[in-house]
Amino acid sequence: MTSKELGELLRADTGQFFSVEFVKRTTGELRFMNCRTGVRKYVKGVGASYDFKEKNLVCVYDMVNKGYRTIPLENVLRVKLHGKGWVDVEREDKNDQA
Repeated sequence: MTSKELGELLRADTGQFFSVEFVKRTTGELRFMNCRTGVRKYVKGVGASYDFKEKNLVCVYDMVNKGYRTIPLENVLRVKLHGKGWVDVEREDKNDQA
């Protein structure tokens, strides 16, 4: 599965629980998260000040830390969804696009 396919899947299938392992953009640290898409609780109605898709992010609700987080799709290493085992995500190298 590629990071683009993963983004399309997560944006289309709201309300699903899944686990994800990725590298944080800001610190470079490895992060594991149990999360859910499509959560609307605690939303203030203002909306984000930027477009998640444009920045290659997916907005999710972190089930452990009880808050909204964004996942950078290009840094996802593996994902576990739809009750299946872990699936490795092919990372798209930005240098290969030239």
